[in-house]
Amino acid sequence: MKPYEKLVVCGSEYHFKLTTANAVALEEELGTDVLSGLEKLTEIKTLSKYLFRAAVSQNDNINKIEDIYQLIDDYIADGNTIDSLQELTMDILLTSGILSQNAYDTSKKLKENSSAELLKLLEGLTKKP
Repeated sequence: MKPYEKLVVCGSEYHFKLTTANAVALEEELGTDVLSGLEKLTEIKTLSKYLFRAAVSQNDNINKIEDIYQLIDDYIADGNTIDSLQELTMDILLTSGILSQNAYDTSKKLKENSSAELLKLLEGLTKKP
């Protein structure tokens, strides 16, 4: 198993792993358990909380949630998407031992299926009669 997940933003490398102490703090912030909180991962504030808690113990220059907000802004400015940060969060949970490989694979399949359905829906909306 990898010791942590990596993300390169503006030429700087950041490490992410959710420790037990930070998982507990994340649950307190979310008001639910770490896995149930994933239901709101499409919310930027929830995504930011996951990333902050996974980064704070691994990076000396990440000390407050605003550091993650800036990291996300820089990541987007580099041409990346929020969607890829959501995928990174799932990778972090797998690496941290919170998600099993089976649960991880299942969630990836569900996401792929829902993305394919969304594309079909969008194509149907954009076709001219």
